[in-house]
Amino acid sequence: MTVNPEIRPDQITNDPIVNKVIDIIVNRHMQGMEKFGKTMDSNDRPLDEWIAETIEELIDAIHYLVKARTITDKFKVKEKELDAMLAKFKEGTFVNEKSTEQSEEKI
Repeated sequence: MTVNPEIRPDQITNDPIVNKVIDIIVNRHMQGMEKFGKTMDSNDRPLDEWIAETIEELIDAIHYLVKARTITDKFKVKEKELDAMLAKFKEGTFVNEKSTEQSEEKI
């Protein structure tokens, strides 16, 4: 099965996020067609296999989300460290800025 070449998944709606999701779905469909050679509609697996497959996929998704959270948590810690370092740098660098400006005004 092919996708209509006239359809541009990135231009279906005026929301680029929705268009990206549609594009991912279409690409995933094409990968499934190449791998399995049949549509979801024509796949007659028993219901318990669909359920088991869904559980496995959702468990994988949870793993991916927890991993992503650990990465963002590390970024948040580093961001706080950088903010503190920057504040300390500014504090030490710009201490005499007002007195310099006042001296220039007197001239």
